Amino acid sequence: MGTSFAPERSLSQNFLTDQKISRKIVMALGNIEGNIVLEIGPGTGALTKFLLQTSLLKLYCAELDDRSIEFIAEQPWAKDPRLVVMKKDVLEIKLQDYASSEPAAELVVIGNIPYSITSPILFWLFSQRHVVSKAVIMMQREVAERCVAAGGSKEYGILSCATSFVSKAKIVMHVKAGSFFPKPKVSSSVVQFDFARDLMSNIEFEENMKFVQAAFSQRRKVLSNSLQTWFSSRYGKDVKSINHLLPFDLQRTRAEQLSPSQLQLLLHEIKIRAVV
Repeated sequence: MGTSFAPERSLSQNFLTDQKISRKIVMALGNIEGNIVLEIGPGTGALTKFLLQTSLLKLYCAELDDRSIEFIAEQPWAKDPRLVVMKKDVLEIKLQDYASSEPAAELVVIGNIPYSITSPILFWLFSQRHVVSKAVIMMQREVAERCVAAGGSKEYGILSCATSFVSKAKIVMHVKAGSFFPKPKVSSSVVQFDFARDLMSNIEFEENMKFVQAAFSQRRKVLSNSLQTWFSSRYGKDVKSINHLLPFDLQRTRAEQLSPSQLQLLLHEIKIRAVV
């Protein structure tokens, strides 16, 4: 197929061409000796070839573009028996299937993901965090900053809380548009997620996220307004009726003023006080 193939706009493809950046992204995974790695959308193999230079145990690549699969198959490094390229939609992958193939090995995830489906991929990852030890994901810088934003900042919101509930995350580098072909209209950042095993269960996560989504549903309004629909649908009364029993004054506080842990505390107290 020649030396490469044209990026497909419908697939939101922007191929990483800077090999120094590719190597740094792989290095951000840390020591992956003996680990199983899942790469999201290998494209032209910019990360794949450097991943194969490590002592990983197995590398699975999930790709939907037949041209990418064919191109990678033609590369000399693709003869590595540890590499498995699969034609699959990553959002349909159950990570447990790969984690359980080698119980003693850790599963890590890496990818330069399409910006158009960044949020679905992140929540797909968060929902399966119990079988993943860490992930390194390149995404639009604006989204990356929302992942790691602190309470009170303009970037802070639903994604910030979701990230905080399930991981310790940090931006490890910013990547200029010139590192891609074609050049995206936005800048990019690489985020490292470390998933702790003792964080909340999936049921708790879903419950907390429904609450957070309600809290931020009317960002400029105080919580007594933004939470009213959520609260009344569950308890059949006005949220203001328990305001005096809560640790935060809902009539004076907006969601963005509370940290993820404070929002968790507020939900806990509401569940107790609402049934009194």
